Amino acid sequence: MKRSLTLFAALGLLSACSGSDESRSTLLRVVRTLPANEVVTGEESARDRKLLRDFQTNLRAVIPGLRIQPSLYSATSVQAELQRQTNSGLGPDLVISDAQTIQALFAARLLDPVALTPEQRQAIPAELLTRVSTSNGTITGLPVSQYIQLACYDKRKLKSAPKTLRELAQQSSEGNIFGLTQNFENLYWSVGSYGAGKALISSLRGETPTTQDVNQLVQWLTWLRAASFQQNVLFMNDQATLRQQLIKGNLHWISCWSTQLPQLREALKDNLGVGLLPAGPAGKATPVSRLQVWGLGRNSSHQQRLKSEELMQFIVLPWAQKTWALRYRTSYPVNPAAAQIINREIPGTQDLYLSTDQEDVRIGDEIQAALNQDPKLEQAMQSTLNHVIFGTETPSQAAATLNTKLGPSS
Repeated sequence: MKRSLTLFAALGLLSACSGSDESRSTLLRVVRTLPANEVVTGEESARDRKLLRDFQTNLRAVIPGLRIQPSLYSATSVQAELQRQTNSGLGPDLVISDAQTIQALFAARLLDPVALTPEQRQAIPAELLTRVSTSNGTITGLPVSQYIQLACYDKRKLKSAPKTLRELAQQSSEGNIFGLTQNFENLYWSVGSYGAGKALISSLRGETPTTQDVNQLVQWLTWLRAASFQQNVLFMNDQATLRQQLIKGNLHWISCWSTQLPQLREALKDNLGVGLLPAGPAGKATPVSRLQVWGLGRNSSHQQRLKSEELMQFIVLPWAQKTWALRYRTSYPVNPAAAQIINREIPGTQDLYLSTDQEDVRIGDEIQAALNQDPKLEQAMQSTLNHVIFGTETPSQAAATLNTKLGPSS
């Protein structure tokens, strides 16, 4: 009898401990990155901590007991830092970054693959999943939101953003100063303006581009070179420099990303204008969205992994996608059902975000996916564009170079 009572007591205590373990809070270490060439400042770190605290507070009703410990790094330094943390067994549970960085971290074996549920696959368009897939179909991270590329300008200098590239050239000749970056991802909107994406994707697919497609590629590269030779169109290395120059008044118009709007609004206040990027001879500008992707760190405990996966399951549901897009107004949902709600709630959004049923955007997603999977291709693309911008290679030569370097034999 005494032994039986002791056994029942022990089992009861074990059950109580188990229940306590289930209800206690779980700490998730979350690393977020800034884009490459962006510097982590005290201001950025404080803004990031506040954002994640608000996020944690709003999640309490859905995922009780969840606590978040944030860290912020530049995309250029995060791999070395995660290598050090992972080797010591203290790596993060979640990494929030862009698709290219997530792909690189996965290739360096710093992230675990993501096993998507049927619900997640239904919530995310296949073309976006391609941008976070390896060549064998492994999913390296979960796309959660999309950042939109826009035109930002100083209303004290410009009454409105130029609607076409011809208007941009005209306004620059009148003394207005325009800023662009030479990075391909930031320039892809102008590829669509000239319909030049077809030649690039043909080369990547191992096909021979048609004469017409090559001509459109040459026209785009010709515009790129002509723009770089204009006195009041300045090409800079990164978005951070563009943003600072707009704030200082040295630039009147820049290409920008929706993630940068809080800082620009804080600095320029009512003087900040936001509009569409200019169209070209082939039609509308077609920027590729920049994905925010969540990756799984390799040092999580069983409970931390369960909570991470629970959070990733929730965050792509229509309600969550709609709620955070409307609350912060810096990103666009990946979930099409939530996107329809956003389009109704924010007039003009369907113009700012060019949906993925448009051919040039689909081509852009495929090109970006190929570059994300193969850094050598990305370097070849960027090197050729630099030669055109600096005038060391003609547009026709560059078109032939791209066809060779992007082809499968390269």
